[in-house]
This record gives sequence, structure tokens and C-alpha cells, in this order.
Amino acid sequence: MSEIITHPIQERLPIALLLATNSGFVDAYTFQYHGERFASLQTGNIIQAGISLARGQFNYASSFLLPILFFLLGAAFNNIIKHQFKARKLSTQQHSLIIEIIGISLVVFIRTQISSTVFITLLSFFLAIQLDAFPKVQGLPFTSVMSTGNLRNVGANLITYFYTKNKTALQNASLFSLIILAFLFGAFVSALLSTYLKHFTLLGSSVILITIFGLLFDYSKK
Repeated sequence: MSEIITHPIQERLPIALLLATNSGFVDAYTFQYHGERFASLQTGNIIQAGISLARGQFNYASSFLLPILFFLLGAAFNNIIKHQFKARKLSTQQHSLIIEIIGISLVVFIRTQISSTVFITLLSFFLAIQLDAFPKVQGLPFTSVMSTGNLRNVGANLITYFYTKNKTALQNASLFSLIILAFLFGAFVSALLSTYLKHFTLLGSSVILITIFGLLFDYSKK
């Protein structure tokens, strides 16, 4: 009950868990069907681009540079959404989700008309929108499209609890552990569904996002 009172609806744990599940779901799909590449993990793309440039493989480097560029543009675009679409019946996060849902669904249906690089690039754009739209969980900074920062938070809070016995630190460690498990769960479900749905598996991401969209309605105000 305290979470409902204290934290904005977009920062509640179920929302964060579904966002992480979605990211794990999408990246597991792209790993399987698009050359073991990820749509959201841009650090890997930066490293691959650097290696390719050092080897003089400029065309190959572009397949990593484009997702990086469009991830940046996606975060910038979400700030345009914040300024152009003010929260009224729909929250700013719901406006962002609408763009992400439509975008990912469209990518699925045009997949045969675009290259693998363009496919990954477009997904990077939409996942950056998600990252920028949901920067916190229960008032704490978190990343909904990658686990590195969340893993750091688990370790740091566990050590804080060890030395201080501060129960809040232990609660935070548990919180970020659940988020990491949500990434794992999303990847698991994606891999499982791909056995049956193949390339249409990615539509599962839209289902997750639609669920989040519905949960963001604050019925307590009615």
C-alpha cells in the first residue's frame, strides 16, 4: 500500500518488471534471428564498431553505428513527445508507449522488406524511447533496457546492508534482483515462443507493452 501512496504510477514495481521483461524478450529475439545482435545493448555495438573501423571494414562498421545513432535519436524523440503531448487523459509515458507499440508492430510486418541492420536499427530507436520514458522505479534510477546498472545496484546495496544493516538497502537489492530476473524471464519466454511463432514472436513485445499501457491508468482518481 505504501508504494501506491509514495510513488507515481509509472514508477511502481509491476511496471518496471514488465518493461524489463519486454527488453529481455526483444533482445532474445534479435539474438536468435539477427546475427546474435542486440537492439538495446549499445555498448556492444560501440565496441564492434570500433573493431570494424580499426580493421578498415567501414561498411560492416555501419551496421553497428546506425543502431547507436538511432538509439540516441530515440531518446531525443521521446523528449519531443514530452513537450508536444502533455499529460491529460493519457500520461506522457502512455504517449511514448503508443509510439513504441505501433513501431515494433510495424517492424514485424515489414521485416521481409528491410535488411537485418535496418531491423535492428529501428528496434533500437523504439527501445530508446522506452528507456527515456521510464527512468525510475520506486524513486530509484534504473534502466529498463539493460541489466548492467541494475546488477551494480544489487551488489552495492548488499554491501551497504552488510555494513550498516539498513533494511532499505536490502529492500533495494531485492528490488533490482527482481528486475534482473524479469530480463531473464523475458528472454526465456521469447526463446520458447520462437519455436512455434518464428518471426511473429516479436509481436509478443507489443502484447507486453499494451499491458503496461493499461496498467498506467490511475483508476484511484476516479
